Amino acid sequence: MRNMMFGLLAVGLLGTAIHARADVFFDAGVKLWYAEPKVADRAMMYGPSARMEVGDTYWMRASYLYGEYDFIRSREPRRVQDFGLHDAELMAGMNWDIFNFGVGARWMSVLIEEDVADGQRVRRPNAFGPAVSVGAAQSFAEWPWGFEGSPWGWYAGVTWMFYDLEDDDGEHVNLAAGITHVSHGMHKSIGYRFKETFDHERMEGFTAQLLFEF
Repeated sequence: MRNMMFGLLAVGLLGTAIHARADVFFDAGVKLWYAEPKVADRAMMYGPSARMEVGDTYWMRASYLYGEYDFIRSREPRRVQDFGLHDAELMAGMNWDIFNFGVGARWMSVLIEEDVADGQRVRRPNAFGPAVSVGAAQSFAEWPWGFEGSPWGWYAGVTWMFYDLEDDDGEHVNLAAGITHVSHGMHKSIGYRFKETFDHERMEGFTAQLLFEF
């Protein structure tokens, strides 16, 4: 189901690009998220990120992040629980003025290694399902800022995975905002990302992205 949904989204956007007969712009690079779970150490999450735009109207984005952190269950005696985190999304949509709207899918997985009396136990709760997004992005060279020729800008957005097809109570909301800088074929951004997962742990922290034009 997961692979089929991702494939259908990609094929759908490609068909839109061909139909539109417009210029297609593609950027790819790396994304980081220095995430702090509510009750554990920070996790440096990292992975590939890509974006495609068809003219000024249609867009598609994809990213995958992975990171690890330790959860200290008790200090005396010391018991540590290892977590491996996966976070991915594939979204497609359209722009309207400075706003953007999208639909797609999100996936996240937590690899939990627990020390038990007879050895080690591994659990892997998953969450995968449809998602919607709304956001805005603008250059400071545009109205009402008016900094002519400025390579700087801002962005903000929210993505909501409203149904978990894996039935692991993984519905969640991502909120992010920050500043951008575009020059010499490089798109850079730095901001803050907040993730609230219903019935699971909240995560938040600074995020950064570097994309190269192709």
